[in-house]
Parts: sequence; C-alpha cells; structure tokens
Amino acid sequence: MSNIIPPIDVSSAGKKHYLWRIVLIGSLMLNLLVVGLVIGQFIGHGPEGRQGGPAYAQFVPGRFFGDLARDRRRELADGLRGSREEIQKLHSQSNDNAQKLAAELDNENYDASRVGASIDGFTTGPDSLAAGGGKVLKDFYAKLTPAERKLLAKAIREAPAHRDGGNRGWRSRFWN
Repeated sequence: MSNIIPPIDVSSAGKKHYLWRIVLIGSLMLNLLVVGLVIGQFIGHGPEGRQGGPAYAQFVPGRFFGDLARDRRRELADGLRGSREEIQKLHSQSNDNAQKLAAELDNENYDASRVGASIDGFTTGPDSLAAGGGKVLKDFYAKLTPAERKLLAKAIREAPAHRDGGNRGWRSRFWN
C-alpha cells in the first residue's frame, strides 16, 4: 500500500473546462441577442409601428410607417386604431350574415334570389365590412400631407416586390 497519488491527466481535464467555457459563452451570446432584439423592438420603432391586421396591408403598407417621423407615425396609427371597434362590429355582423347565408343554403326550399340578396347585403351594402374598411381608409388618406401621399403611393407600388422578395432570394425575408 502506497501513499502515492496517481497522476491526474491534465490534458483531458483542461479540454473539459475549455468545452464548458465555449458552451457558457455561446449561451450568454444567444441570451444577449434575444434581449437586444426585444429591447430594440420597443426602443426602435415601438409597437405603434405595427398595424391592426392584414386588412390594411395592401392599402397602407407597414414600410410607409417606417419612413415617417415617430410622432407622425403615432398620430396616424392612432387614427387607424380608433376605428378598431367599428371594424370589429362589422366583423361580428359579417359573421352573423355568414350564419344567415348558411341557413339559406341549408333551407329545403332553396331560393337563389334570397341567397343572392343575402350575399349582396354583406358584400356591397353600407354596413358591409368592405364599406366600413373603405370609410376607414378614406379618413386615413384625408389626414395625409401631399408628401406623405407620395410616400404612401411609393410604398404601395413597392409592396409586392417586398412581399414576394423581389430578386434578392432568401435574404429578402430578413433584409428589407
């Protein structure tokens, strides 16, 4: 029995510590990236740069708001947000009209003229979602200055290229 301690293999112990350092540093970098993206979203453009939904996407592209000054962007976006209740009311009416249409279609005595009148009522009537959305857009466009109207027209013309990626390939999803 000997009191001599066997030698430690220093080369393998050093590699283990080195591997853990790489993992920890990589994890820290990933966490900092995520935190930076979250902070950048709220400090950079803020939530007011995003619009209520896809209903306005073709007529008021998001890129238009990105080119405006922060105060003006907030003012115009508040106008669109103010119409949310009206649009939600029209959505609920549209859902009710769809249920009425389903009842007409399911009726044993199918009447094409009643179905047509039902469709016309919620597609072209004054209480239709399209008419309500059109009113919101008209009010929005009336608030724009001539320079902003030109900027919006440019954003509308360029929207399909940005949406489809143009000829920039896979990078277009990440670098607009």
